[in-house]
Amino acid sequence: MRRMNRANVFRKIFEADTISRVQISRDMGMNKATVSSIVDDLIQQQFVHETGYGESQGGRKPVLLQLNSTAGYVIGIDVQIAHMTTAVFSLKGEVVWLTRHPLYRAGELSTVESLVDKLEGQIRRAMGQVPRSPHGVLGVGIALPGMVNARTGYVYYLPNLEIFDWAMKDDLGARIKLPIFIDNDANCGALAEHIVSQTANLAFVNAGIGVGVGIIASGQLYHGQDGLAGEYGHTTISAMGLRCSCGSYGCWEEYASERGLLRILQDRGKELNTKIPDPEFIERCIGKANAGDESYLEGFAELGKNLGFGMANICNSINPARIMLGGSVAHAYPFIIESISQVLGQRAVAKNKSIKVEQADPESVVRGASRLVLQQVLFGAE
Repeated sequence: MRRMNRANVFRKIFEADTISRVQISRDMGMNKATVSSIVDDLIQQQFVHETGYGESQGGRKPVLLQLNSTAGYVIGIDVQIAHMTTAVFSLKGEVVWLTRHPLYRAGELSTVESLVDKLEGQIRRAMGQVPRSPHGVLGVGIALPGMVNARTGYVYYLPNLEIFDWAMKDDLGARIKLPIFIDNDANCGALAEHIVSQTANLAFVNAGIGVGVGIIASGQLYHGQDGLAGEYGHTTISAMGLRCSCGSYGCWEEYASERGLLRILQDRGKELNTKIPDPEFIERCIGKANAGDESYLEGFAELGKNLGFGMANICNSINPARIMLGGSVAHAYPFIIESISQVLGQRAVAKNKSIKVEQADPESVVRGASRLVLQQVLFGAE
């Protein structure tokens, strides 16, 4: 019980700018002595400090409490296919250090061993950027592009990396000797966007080389029975369609991803030597569209329609208040949003037609990955 109370009090202080012991007691219906005892422990551990006085409500002015955002740090990693983003965050989410590092080039073999080596290298590099603090690095949160079990730290399948059946948390934790937490990249993006917006029902579409969806339902990240909820990228939108990296046919991500855009442009006569993954592909296409190249403008419009088909399915199945679009494809937001909205207006039902698709924070996935650490290490799963 005390552990739960401590987590709840800590979360209350964490989410407030400043707050008094009295206010915590009132808001949480918790005994004042219990609150004071927990706060004293948090102060002793340097997670919390006192910072001046609040307004008097008839007696003595209450002492205000505030999170010590530099008591420790967390490392977040967003693993994609072509690159990996690694960042160090304070407890309040301020970016201390961030880097984007190439991961795999087209044709390069991805293996468990090579990915563990690359992750370990980036984590150790990040650890070297962490300022001195009472608690140092509290843990590492990793966002992965595929099917994982966040509870157990087990990787079922990373389709575009051809990695499967991997006890990642155990393997990497044995090397790093830090708490390791993993989740799907779209789930991490959804978590970060939910924390910022406090939207209770939200979908995060992470569209890059593949497509995944993170779901916030009634204020909670929804994982499903085995952590596999949100795999809309592998739902069928064409019964006799293209073969997907997952082995099935007609999957949404084959039409609404970077691979989908490449095929669209090739079908329009563009002789492109690009092989996916290509970390500069989307940016080159955006440059062509900005220059007024009709083939690229029309290509993005078609890509937007393909995104819209899947988003209409999302709207009609989970009825989110908003959809956030992240990943590399989101960089082309100005060129795809009109056709996305047109398809939603045609395919979504009733009030789902009015659901807005917004561009996500480019760093939302790595931020969400860092939040995995705070959820578990500081105040338990939210």
